[in-house]
This record gives sequence, structure tokens and C-alpha cells, in this order.
Amino acid sequence: MTSQKKRKLSTDSRAKESRASQPSPENQESADIFRKFFESRFQPLDGVVKDSAVIVAQQVSSGESDEDEDLDEDLDGFTDDDEGVPEVKVVDYTDVRKEDSSVLLDKQTRKALLSSKVSSFEASKTGSKRATKTKEESDEEPDDLKNDLALQRLLKESHLLDSASDLNPTGKNRHMAIDLRLQALGAKTSIYTQQKKMPKSQRIGIQAKAAKREDIRRRDARENGVILAKPTVSKPKGIVKKRDRGVGAPAVGKFSGGTLRLSNRDLTSIRGPSSKGLKGTKRGRR
Repeated sequence: MTSQKKRKLSTDSRAKESRASQPSPENQESADIFRKFFESRFQPLDGVVKDSAVIVAQQVSSGESDEDEDLDEDLDGFTDDDEGVPEVKVVDYTDVRKEDSSVLLDKQTRKALLSSKVSSFEASKTGSKRATKTKEESDEEPDDLKNDLALQRLLKESHLLDSASDLNPTGKNRHMAIDLRLQALGAKTSIYTQQKKMPKSQRIGIQAKAAKREDIRRRDARENGVILAKPTVSKPKGIVKKRDRGVGAPAVGKFSGGTLRLSNRDLTSIRGPSSKGLKGTKRGRR
């Protein structure tokens, strides 16, 4: 009896010790948190890792039987030949600081990457785009110039056209259009200006007709309440009016800056004809 009691006590004590040795889930979570914090700052602990590995193995062992049964049922149709060779992960610890022509870029590319300027590749793209644009513009320039000239001619000669559809004037309008085109090309005079050499009666008739037309235009403007500029009176070029001199000014020469300046003409008018010329003529006659 005594031996049986001792055995029971020993088994009970061992069970209590095993229960006491097994940590509660709350203590296990707090221990894991402290362990992770410690491992983040220092090297991992071997003993703790082993204990945690044992605990994880005990937790997983309970569910392995169920998972094995499910996997056996799922993998009944597969054979061992279908299992491929596991891929091996290869990590290359090459030193980037070592200059390798196959790995590192050339110096020009590195400078382009470090600089704030636009890369040459982008510049070449923009240059090619500009080249294509300039080529297209150069092809379109002759057509645009031709259209501009036609538009300018139409605007200048629009008052000569009887209708919008008639772009080729005839008769008097044609002569006026040609005169406008000549002036646009750089002609100094117009066909319809008064010629220098013409009959006097024809010139007087042209001037009278122009004065009559101007009088009619001004009368119509006055009746309609339109204010026009004052007419300018043109003076004849042939008549040269004598300059009026002020009171006390010299009758001969020009007085400026306190000095009287006399020209050769003024001197001859004062002295009269020279006697030397008369003597020379007399000797020549003899």
C-alpha cells in the first residue's frame, strides 16, 4: 500500500510539474513579443528559438494527422513522377562599388542621370519632331504664300468687281486692276495720273471735272451732317514769292549771328558790271 501511494504521489507531482512548466497562452504571447523586440535589437536567442520550435512542433503535430488524410485523398490521382525538382534560390552578392562595364553604365549616361538637364534621348526626340515640323512647314509655305497673294489681290480689287462670282474683271475695271497690281509691284506713277505733256484744254477739263466731283461730295456730306476736312489749296510751283524782310533788316545779304553775309550775286548787284571785261573786249576787237 505504501509503495502504491508513493507511486501515485510521484505521478501527481510530475503532472503538476509538467503543467507548471507549460506556460499559459497569455504568458507565451508576451514572451514572444519581448523575444521579437530583443531579436530586433540583438542577435536571436538559440534556447528561446528551440523552445518556440518545440512548442510549434507540438501544436502542428495535432493537426498533421487530419491534414495528411485530406492530402492523401486529394493526391490519389497523382504519381511521384509529377513532382518536380525544387527550385534553388540563388542570391548574388556582387559589390556594386566595383566598376564593371557589363553592369555599370558609362560615364556619359551617369552624368546625364545626375545632371538636371534634359537627357540627350529626349533632346533627340524633340529635335526629330522639330525637323519633321519644319519639313512639313517648308512644303506648305509655297501654297500659303500663293493663297496670301490671291487674298490680298482680292481685297484690293474687291471694289472693282460687279459680282462676287466674277473674279476676272473686264474693260475699265481690268485697266484699274492692272494699275493697282503695278503699284503693288513698285510702280512710281499711276496710269490715271495727269501726264506732263498733254493738251491744255484736256488738262483744264480734267481739273474742272475733279473740282466739280469734290464740290458734289462736300455738298452731300454737308446735307447729311458729315464733317469733312478742310480743302487744301495747292499753290503753283512756278511762282516764287519774294521773302519779306523785317523792319531794320538789311536789304542786301543775310544777317545772322551778328555778321552780314554777302554772296557773289549781292556783290555784283552792288558794284555793277566790271570794267575789265569791257577793256578786254575792246582789245580783242582791235
